[in-house]
Amino acid sequence: MRKYWPGWSRFGIATGILAGGILIALVTGPGFADSKKKMMVIGFDGMDPNQLQEHIDNGYMPNFERLIAKGSFTTLGTSIPPQSPVAWSNFITGKNPGGHNIFDFIHRDPKTYLPFLSTSEAVGSSKSIELWGDWQLPLGGGEVVLLREGRAFWELLENAEIPTTVFKIPANYPPVQTNVRTLSGMGTPDMQGTPGTFTYFTTHPPEDADDISGGAIVDIYFDRDKSEAAIPGPPNPFDKRGRETGANVTMYRDKENQVAKIVTGDEEIVLAPGEFSEWVPVEFYMLGDEGFGDRIRPAAAPMGFAVGGSVRFYLKSVYPEFSLYVTPVQIDPLNPAQPVSTPDDWSKELAERTGRYYTQGMPEDTKALEGGVFDDGEFLTQATLVLDERMKLFETMVSDFAQDEWGFLFFYFSSLDQQTHVMWRCMDPKHPASDEMARQYPDIITNIFKRLDKAVGIAMERLGDDVTLVVMSDHGFAPWYREVHLNSWLADNGYLTLKDDSEGVRASSDFFMNVDWRRTKAYALGINGLYINVRGREKNGTVAPGKERDELMNELIAKLKELRDPETGALAIKEVYKSEEVFDGPYVKNAPDMNVGYAYSFRGSNESALGEFPMEWFADNTGKWSGDHCIAADIVPGILISNRQLSRQDPALYDLTATILAEFGVDKDEDMIGTPVFQ
Repeated sequence: MRKYWPGWSRFGIATGILAGGILIALVTGPGFADSKKKMMVIGFDGMDPNQLQEHIDNGYMPNFERLIAKGSFTTLGTSIPPQSPVAWSNFITGKNPGGHNIFDFIHRDPKTYLPFLSTSEAVGSSKSIELWGDWQLPLGGGEVVLLREGRAFWELLENAEIPTTVFKIPANYPPVQTNVRTLSGMGTPDMQGTPGTFTYFTTHPPEDADDISGGAIVDIYFDRDKSEAAIPGPPNPFDKRGRETGANVTMYRDKENQVAKIVTGDEEIVLAPGEFSEWVPVEFYMLGDEGFGDRIRPAAAPMGFAVGGSVRFYLKSVYPEFSLYVTPVQIDPLNPAQPVSTPDDWSKELAERTGRYYTQGMPEDTKALEGGVFDDGEFLTQATLVLDERMKLFETMVSDFAQDEWGFLFFYFSSLDQQTHVMWRCMDPKHPASDEMARQYPDIITNIFKRLDKAVGIAMERLGDDVTLVVMSDHGFAPWYREVHLNSWLADNGYLTLKDDSEGVRASSDFFMNVDWRRTKAYALGINGLYINVRGREKNGTVAPGKERDELMNELIAKLKELRDPETGALAIKEVYKSEEVFDGPYVKNAPDMNVGYAYSFRGSNESALGEFPMEWFADNTGKWSGDHCIAADIVPGILISNRQLSRQDPALYDLTATILAEFGVDKDEDMIGTPVFQ
């Protein structure tokens, strides 16, 4: 009989295995709401108020128009900086970053200057018992820890015994342990513990295969039209050598009919070029005595420990070039190796009703597009599958909620945000990345707006006017034309010193490995963060806290707000925010000293975000990632629409948190800073 290991955990480099154990839901004291009301909030990540108004004016959004006519429409103040994990944490906790400790996608360790993921970390077990050969038995389990601080608003609703469902809200992985029904969203990893690593089997790997981020390019060959390979899986905690597990895949090609058969485990799938499979379960065996490359053959696993995942296959071509894309391996909602929901079995309950679905936090495979594995049309096909799947889940949950006597429902859509990021160039011929292929899809963003309008219509029709309905977004959007290499500017202006400033070394080093910290005053890390190298805080700090730090910040702010793009003469930075002035709460001490609010069409470069130093300060953004929102917060507010009238026209994300609690007569925590906005 096959035995399944109860769980695993890993993010990035950190690894661990959950060796059993029971997840215990937090038991909170009872509370009582003032009245039995119903409220639904729909979160459309990245819906921009200006774009929305344009689509309304063009007659594309009849359901939004009806909803606004019943109540109100205003902008919703976003977070500083306007990054999704920060903004959604503001909404979840009713606080700003000083209260919830999320300041960027990545933070830094002041003792090493190295970046780490801001929202969660993996803690593994270091003890084990040696077995035979290369095998060991890990003692105790690893775990993933949520780094966001503060209580989530649904914990307060639970205390008041209000039936609550929260679907895919970002920045909630691992999900807060509660009896409320939740499914984790952005931040949920794949089975390798990464944000999403696809596999690409091909007989003709690209020359830059090693440089493609977010995917494993596997060079395969066919013998009599048959090829064997393995899908990379989670790390194997039983293996002293630290090898990854792998799920075996056998590929058969029919050159004459241009079709392929894919076999994995007991599953057989036949595809023609351009077709996606349905979800396919895959298994990763943990114990064995033979290697398959650097992975483990299932046949060599006599004790049979395995974890399961799920994938979809996409066949690009059969012959002369064979190319097969495999989605990142999902934590299978029917058999989750790691809890992605509360209660633990709710992900399974949903999947049994609707079919398997993406559990990965950001399922649109923008990395496959950026790496050239997908062209624009193939990416849109994959992204449409994501939205189709989300709409099916949405209809199911809205219909269920319509039958409930009272309660709260939150539902999240990622499609607009992710597709606007990489497809802005399709609707903007002025963008440096606009090309002939991109211009074939000028209406793609408009079409997403239209589909989301249908979602609003479904909610209005099935819930009726007695249910409070709110539509909101965490931030808006802007084009990203020009990159700003902020660390290069700091180096060339004497605020940061490199060990070797020669062009070859400077341009090739990353993660600050070329920085002379003992002669550095300031450094940029993350998309918006700007840090002072403070003595006593950073490992090799040089700037005294207090007056010296404050004077240096004022000097930097003055110079940065005068920084102009040499090509256009435009100011590149609209605002530089001092964290101590815009944040409050116990975690301000962990924040960047300053947050850089870039001007419209500018953004900090990816190179600078991770400690690289290109020779120039500015460059055209010619990548697929062509739209963004990590700029000055007042340029990219979100939206707030409701069938209720608002008492004010300047709400922020944390005000919506207070509004939800007030709607049910639930007192907010004392450190929540928002105020209700309904009349």
